[in-house]
Amino acid sequence: MDDKPFNVGVDLGGTNIKFCVTNESGTIISRHKITTPAVSGSDAIIEAVVDSISVVLDAANTTISKVNSIGLGIPGTTDSQKGVVVFAPNIFMVNCEIVKAIQKVYDVPVFAAQDTRAAAWGEFSVGAGKGLSSIAIVTLGTGIGCGMVMNGKIFHGALNTAGEIGHQVVEIDGPLCNCGRHGCLETFAGGLAIVREAKASISGLGNLLWKDTDSVSVQDVYELARRGNVSARRITDNVVKYVGIGLVSLINITSPELVSLSGGICNAPAELLVDPLIDFVRNRAYCTIASSISICRSPLGDDAPLIGAALLHKEAVTYAVC
Repeated sequence: MDDKPFNVGVDLGGTNIKFCVTNESGTIISRHKITTPAVSGSDAIIEAVVDSISVVLDAANTTISKVNSIGLGIPGTTDSQKGVVVFAPNIFMVNCEIVKAIQKVYDVPVFAAQDTRAAAWGEFSVGAGKGLSSIAIVTLGTGIGCGMVMNGKIFHGALNTAGEIGHQVVEIDGPLCNCGRHGCLETFAGGLAIVREAKASISGLGNLLWKDTDSVSVQDVYELARRGNVSARRITDNVVKYVGIGLVSLINITSPELVSLSGGICNAPAELLVDPLIDFVRNRAYCTIASSISICRSPLGDDAPLIGAALLHKEAVTYAVC
């Protein structure tokens, strides 16, 4: 391993693709970021990834001969054993053999996982979950996702859909979700839902923020709540309520030692999100786990899926090189 001390991580997002070179401890040596050429199709994305791997290697002053593996975090359903992106709508990939395509260029082991599972693996390997056995990471962003490591292995589920916490139904007759079902957690507490509710219910929203209503962000809503705006605070309290319901169900069913929170919404003030979420879980989770479960903001932050992708080779029993 000493002759190949580096790994490449790729976090493939709908807007941007992030790259890094890490050592075996997950420390980032170099970074690179590009805009995702999503509308150009999967071939263009793969070509951009291949080209950018060379760039991030150059930034680390190393070459592919010193690389142990390349890992990919994918924003959609991914068959990790086959190295295939089954369905990733935001990057227009369907049954894409991405691992095979990258291995044609770089003759090193290449691994792929859904981005939330890569994030969980990063948290488990070098983040707040280091030294533990079973953890979950919940991403609170435009949507809501979850990755889990159970008994030291990434948990995929028999049907490869484990972790779809954002599509947990929390209100039977709730709003229509992008998944086609009604009342999903995302429709109440995802970033799009927060902004939509703010536009609908906060009087004079644009004037309060000194900006055009169309450019209002989740961070703006939390800033208004911090300032004491009653309507904004009602929205953020509802986020705690519905995310709390999701966390209680997750914890009661899977019994992890740790739940780590990441994603853009987690930048909210602790007193408006993380602290009340901890109280919610303590008061409502099954009694024998409520006082034992650890809940925290991810120390890896937005780098969790990137670092986790770079370290996917450490979970080689689950991932088969194609």
